[in-house]
Amino acid sequence: MQKKQVTFQLLIADYSIKLFSESNIELEDGYLPFLNNEPPLKADIEINCTIGLPDYPFNENDLVFEAKNESQKFYSIYRTDKKLGFVVYNQQTKDEIQQIAFLNPDFTKWEVFSTVSNGQILPLKYPLGPIILHYMTINSDAVMMHASCAFDGKKARLFTGFSGVGKSTISKIMSDAGHQIINDDRVIIRKKEEGYFVYNTPMYYRDYSKVAPLSAIYVISHSPENKIKKLNGAAAISKVMAFSIQNNFDKSIIQNRLHFFNELCSKISVNELGFVPNESVVKFILAHETENNS
Repeated sequence: MQKKQVTFQLLIADYSIKLFSESNIELEDGYLPFLNNEPPLKADIEINCTIGLPDYPFNENDLVFEAKNESQKFYSIYRTDKKLGFVVYNQQTKDEIQQIAFLNPDFTKWEVFSTVSNGQILPLKYPLGPIILHYMTINSDAVMMHASCAFDGKKARLFTGFSGVGKSTISKIMSDAGHQIINDDRVIIRKKEEGYFVYNTPMYYRDYSKVAPLSAIYVISHSPENKIKKLNGAAAISKVMAFSIQNNFDKSIIQNRLHFFNELCSKISVNELGFVPNESVVKFILAHETENNS
């Protein structure tokens, strides 16, 4: 990839991301608190940004993954010339291509072509930004999760589960009880020498960079009463891994994820939590943890 001038440097989950462009590019508001231009850091990820889409470069036979629902395409992934190619769709209009991107084999260099909107380009516009963050974690002991996380000043507790099970609800309850919310939807977990840490990621709103030491994971659901069941081994791994952000088309990536979750779930407590959506769940969680540590 031919380097252009450095336009932005971001620091997200202690990863340095540099964006290069010959033209003016913009970042969505959620990325602005993660700008970090002093001091200059060695880039973990480089993104070369270009205005305008190339001629459609993909053969449908090279399609390896497609993210879509009944009404909307999110993105498609192609394997081409040892690179991965991405077609990313505008989420406000049906079937309109927003970006075409290419990722090199070691997942460190992106080339992003973007459409112009209102006289500017947003190379990290959703959903491409989170896709880039996901592939950023693959080369290290890290993973991105659909989860909320609350931090009481000493321990961070991760709450994960299907959409609608109450991640935002339990975040609000924990926040009202005085806990800091790391994020209520999408986090990165990184393994470091001192243990596992949870980081927030840029959202559609502005929020400063946060990190907290992970203490426990709860796979949540609504329940008429508060109840906890501890999970171990394969049950814990499968439950937690189900809510990680992943593209299951590459055996080596899947093996990497399995290894990460095997270690994570052997070191961090994993529990199923059925909860009543009020402040009683906070005392219930703390009492359960105290009982198990006594």
